[in-house]
Amino acid sequence: MTTNELLIEVKKGLNLPVDSTAFDGVLSQKILAVKSYLTNAGVSSTQQDTDAGVGLIVMGAADLWTLQGGETKFSPAFNNILTQLACASLAEETE
Repeated sequence: MTTNELLIEVKKGLNLPVDSTAFDGVLSQKILAVKSYLTNAGVSSTQQDTDAGVGLIVMGAADLWTLQGGETKFSPAFNNILTQLACASLAEETE
C-alpha cells in the first residue's frame, strides 16, 4: 500500500475529511515514522501490507497524532499487534 493510500486510511481513522489536504504533511510524516518503527521492530513489508498491518499503521499514526509534547508512547493495543506481526514475520522467514 502506498503512502498516499495509507494517508487516506489514516484520515478515515482520525475522522478527518479525506478530501482535505490541511494535515497531509504532518500525517505523512507520522505514517513514515510508524512504518520505520515497524520495520526496525522486525515487521516485514508483507505483514505491513496485510489488513492487520494497515490497521496497525493507522493506529500508530493516531497514537502519534494525539501525543502531548515530550511524550513518546504507543497504545497497548499497538504494541500487542506489533508483537503479533513481528512473530508472523519471523514465521515467514522460516518457511
